[in-house]
Amino acid sequence: MIDYKSYALFELYPSVKTYRGEIPEAVAYDKNNVEVDVDMAQVEQEAINMQSEEIAQAEAREVLRQSIITKLAVTLTPEETALLEELL
Repeated sequence: MIDYKSYALFELYPSVKTYRGEIPEAVAYDKNNVEVDVDMAQVEQEAINMQSEEIAQAEAREVLRQSIITKLAVTLTPEETALLEELL
């Protein structure tokens, strides 16, 4: 499972190199191990946005996949169509 909160933290706060604890209670640190002030509510919202975007991309890819199969399957036998679905 992807840790969207970690990705969001590092994307929103490039100076953060590590953190301790679980987001949203985590404490973030820079490369010198100095605590960095982080808006964890913003981090959690960005994590939700990242996950939503990934889901939308996966759904769009599946729609495109089905469209390709439908267009190609017009001239195929049922067995060939089934194999095509497996391969795509």
